[in-house]
Amino acid sequence: MKLYSNEENKRLISLLTSKGREPHSLVITGEPGSGRKTLARYFAASLMCDSKSGTPCGSCKSCRMLANNEHPDFITAVPNDNGSYTLDSIRQLVSDSVIKPNEGDLKVYLIPDLDRSGQTAAAVQNVLLKLVEEPPDHCIIIMTAAAKEIFLPTIISRVITLATEPCSRSDAEEWLTLQGRFQQEDIIRAAACCGGSFGRCIEFLEGSTLAPAFECAKDVVTAVLARDEYMILKAFFACEGKKQVLKEALGFLAQIMRGACLMRIGAKPEDCCWDRGAEMLSEKLSGTALERLYELMTDASQRLTLNCNQNLTVNTLTAQIYLALR
Repeated sequence: MKLYSNEENKRLISLLTSKGREPHSLVITGEPGSGRKTLARYFAASLMCDSKSGTPCGSCKSCRMLANNEHPDFITAVPNDNGSYTLDSIRQLVSDSVIKPNEGDLKVYLIPDLDRSGQTAAAVQNVLLKLVEEPPDHCIIIMTAAAKEIFLPTIISRVITLATEPCSRSDAEEWLTLQGRFQQEDIIRAAACCGGSFGRCIEFLEGSTLAPAFECAKDVVTAVLARDEYMILKAFFACEGKKQVLKEALGFLAQIMRGACLMRIGAKPEDCCWDRGAEMLSEKLSGTALERLYELMTDASQRLTLNCNQNLTVNTLTAQIYLALR
């Protein structure tokens, strides 16, 4: 099992499992596409591997079954079509946990993307609480979410929490190449835009949001460099009626403005989606203007999150950008 980056997490998992001190309840956090489920499977493999060394060997029966999604004792909870979990499905999981494993000594339950349950997440955790507090000796629970804050204090106090570690662009390019589904030039473009987030790279290549959002951001930067108010407005209105595309575009623009600010002081940005755009902005605009532009992008994104009118937000933002450039 290839687990990119996460060296500290791998070291900790190996240390705990090799000494028989593995937690019975684990929370893994990180942004979507950051490898939360892969890290969960790595932890499960470390526990279930026949070698008992703390590091999965990849060749024993348990490792092979896990790699082929065939292990009867690695059980992944399945949410509804909307991504949420029903209380009945979680109660069924809790009831199943008392049944002995089919293979080996352990059963591992993975409950992914718990934050997608929204308002029911707290109720789901309350159903799980007894299992987290007093799990059977053969039972391990792994939960994943974007952030630790989604979990109840009563849950967090009884688990070990790991956060996924960022991967590099080269990691993303290698992984995407191994999928054998994409052209190399598209892979390079996706990794440059989305960095080491494998999930966002896939979304960029296959989805309908990130690629047009990135093109919009590039057009806005070009218009800003030309100091042309009409060009700025026209670039934004390519997202008309596409609120999520506009939000992603504003996120890309905030990255580019932040990268430009860092370049102005001689630093190298690590997470800029368009280095060349940031470089051109840093050469043409003052640090004060760049900071103001960064603030405008983040403020506009927040207004959209609060359901402000999209056209009004775009018109106001365009006028504010033009004033910042004067």
